[in-house]
Amino acid sequence: MLTLLHHKGKLVALAVLLMVLTSSISYQLISARNAARERAEKALLPYVKELYSLEPVREAPKKITSTLFMFRGDFSSNLYDVFALQKRATRYCDNDTRADGCDVRLPRNYKWGTLSSKLADTLELICKAPEKTDFYVKIDDDLIMSESKFDEVLKIMSTTDCQVAGGIARDYGFYWPLGQMYIFKRAILEQICAKLPVEKLFHPHEDIAFGSFLNSTDKSMFCNLNFPPNHWHRKYKDRRLQIKFFKQQNK
Repeated sequence: MLTLLHHKGKLVALAVLLMVLTSSISYQLISARNAARERAEKALLPYVKELYSLEPVREAPKKITSTLFMFRGDFSSNLYDVFALQKRATRYCDNDTRADGCDVRLPRNYKWGTLSSKLADTLELICKAPEKTDFYVKIDDDLIMSESKFDEVLKIMSTTDCQVAGGIARDYGFYWPLGQMYIFKRAILEQICAKLPVEKLFHPHEDIAFGSFLNSTDKSMFCNLNFPPNHWHRKYKDRRLQIKFFKQQNK
C-alpha cells in the first residue's frame, strides 16, 4: 500500500512538473510572439486617416471627370459588365486574350507574377492620352461598388488634399494601395508618367509596384477607403442580393 502511494505521489509530482513546464513554455512562446508583433508594428508606417474623417479644404467642383481602368482577361466572367463601374472602365487586355469586350490590347501577355508590368504598360498608354481627367481609378473585375457611392467618394475626395485613396498598406517602407481599387488624382499620374518607362519594377504585384512609383512616406498624401461599407471585394450579401466571385485562375 505504501509502495502504491509512493508511486502515485511521484506521478502527481511529475504531472505538476509537466504542467509547470508546459505553462512556462507557452508563456515564453506567447511573449516571443507578442515581441515579434511589436517589432513588426514598429517597422510599419503610421496609419493614414480615413477619407470620410478628413476636413474639406475646398468646395467640390461642379463637374468631376475620371478615368477608370481595369484588367480584362480569360479569367473574367462574361457578365462582368452587369456591374456599372466595370462597364464605365476602359478594359486593358493581354495581347492574345480570348475574352471579348477588350478596349485596348496591350503589347504583351502577362501572368500573375507580372501584373506590375501590365500596370506599367497600361499607365504608359494612359500617360499618352491627349485628354486628362481629375481622377484615375484602377478597379478589379470583382470589385462590388455602387455608382452612387463611387461618385460620392470622388466628390468628397475632391474637397480634400488626399492624393491616393484605397485600402492603404504600410509596409515595404512606403504607402501603397490594395489592388481591388485605388483612386489617384491627376498630379499623381503626372508624377508616375515622369518616371515611366521603368527598367526594373520593384515588385511583381501591381499594387505594391504602384506604391513604389511614388515611394512616399507622407501619410497626408493617402487616405483609407474602408471596405465595407464603401465597397466589397469578391462577395456581397444582403437580405435580397448575394454576389460571389470564384477565385480567378491566372496562369
